Amino acid sequence: MDRFICLLIGYACGCVLCSDLVARRLAGKSAFELGDGNPGMANVGHVLGTKAALLSLVGDILKTVVAVVASNVLFPTLGVVATAWAGLGATLGHDFPFWHRFNGGKGVTTIASTIILMYPVWGILTGVIGAVSIVITGYLSAAAVVANVFYVIVMLVIGATEPALVSLAFLGLTLYGHWSKLRGIFDGTTKQAGLATKVRSALRRDR
Repeated sequence: MDRFICLLIGYACGCVLCSDLVARRLAGKSAFELGDGNPGMANVGHVLGTKAALLSLVGDILKTVVAVVASNVLFPTLGVVATAWAGLGATLGHDFPFWHRFNGGKGVTTIASTIILMYPVWGILTGVIGAVSIVITGYLSAAAVVANVFYVIVMLVIGATEPALVSLAFLGLTLYGHWSKLRGIFDGTTKQAGLATKVRSALRRDR
């Protein structure tokens, strides 16, 4: 029951789609009406600029932190387990908000925030792995999968059973949310990240 309550707390926080709030404030429109319709930092930032992206990013981080802190205050003996379940709830709320017919974002920021809050060193290293993967592959979706797979392996190696199970759930949610983009990599319809292209070009010029 304590895990379930952490999950519910996380879900309630996750249902606050910060990108949608930012879009309504800055553009007078829902994030679902902008760009590709995804209520996430990347889409809002692409349409409305860096300020909108940063506000969305900070908001998604904060809602995850609030869920984690509240869960740890209620169940202090659970420790990292409370963090894991609260973060999973926040991701489920972000991806499947009840108020928008369970149609939401992809949960990249909530997942990244949770894995860092669970085990900061491993979480930061996972972020580095993800960033390097973006540069190497050029695809955000592929990098998200690589980062999640790496974290699952780490959790299994260190023997963190429940965090490993939650990490597997994160991997499943990542595959579900990015499936169309992942398929597009193979059929050539998914565009490479502009930043990754610029970084690779800069590296080639420095050789």
